[in-house]
Amino acid sequence: MSERWLWTQKEDIGPPPRFGHVMEYEAARQRAVLFSGYMSGGVTPTDTWEWDGDAWTQVADIGPFGRYWASMAYDDSRQRLVLFGGVGVVGASWQRLVDTWEWNGAEWTQVADIGPLGRLGSCMAYDTVRQRTVLFGGDVLEPTPGYSNETWEWDGTEWTQIDDTGPPGRAYAAMVFNRERECLVLSGGGVVVGSNWQPLGDTWEWGAETGWVKRQDVGPRSWDSPNMVYTAEHTVLVGTPPSRTGAVQTWEWDSRLWTQRQDMGPLARDSTVLTYDSQRDRVVLFGGQLSQIGAVSFPLLGDTWELAITEQ
Repeated sequence: MSERWLWTQKEDIGPPPRFGHVMEYEAARQRAVLFSGYMSGGVTPTDTWEWDGDAWTQVADIGPFGRYWASMAYDDSRQRLVLFGGVGVVGASWQRLVDTWEWNGAEWTQVADIGPLGRLGSCMAYDTVRQRTVLFGGDVLEPTPGYSNETWEWDGTEWTQIDDTGPPGRAYAAMVFNRERECLVLSGGGVVVGSNWQPLGDTWEWGAETGWVKRQDVGPRSWDSPNMVYTAEHTVLVGTPPSRTGAVQTWEWDSRLWTQRQDMGPLARDSTVLTYDSQRDRVVLFGGQLSQIGAVSFPLLGDTWELAITEQ
């Protein structure tokens, strides 16, 4: 029996167009929750939105500083969304942020202002076995400008650095926790070499007993900020093809190899977000910035898509 991977556009109204936002599925309330991002005119809103599979609803307009390229994950044991870092305006200047916030389904609460140094473009996922939110990498200014290779974890009370070996430092990588194999999977991201952006295609896994282990050198080489989800059966990555033309590419990781499953669907875009709606068994994508080579402009997007994986 074969599988069908099909993208469908669900909506073109809802949150205003943006890129660099964060979105995660809140399993307790069966909603995908979206926060902030970068909008036209350099605006970083403080709005929080929910997607229930049919429509978007704005549920808050106060909370953390507006920001983009932050990191967010869902703490399943405590039923909280955890938000860290990013870049936002503090006073009159753009700064890398160091604050940690949690969303309980009704309001945001700041829970820490110490932990990892300020950064943007780090990746974060929740380890359901160890009940920890794990963060890796990011674009930092301290102790020197560059890309972090640090691994940190949040236990609901404080941050602890648990590793500084493994994947080379990078920003905008994708990371997810594979519940079946009980390990984190990290892929892609990139670094600036000289004045050019260099996307990476390596894949790593982290387990409590093994630490970081490189699994593959060859895989999706997304032009910008790939996204990854685990659906309970599939580890799915969505990224912009290096050509920056056509549609996003959809890949699957089987713990050994990457296989491209689809090259049709949403237009290729930068800095979009992805999450998995476990109640409806759908992968949800929202927004980003059009990245087509040759385009006259690079508009921000506000479209909502869903990926269904079905047997046929």
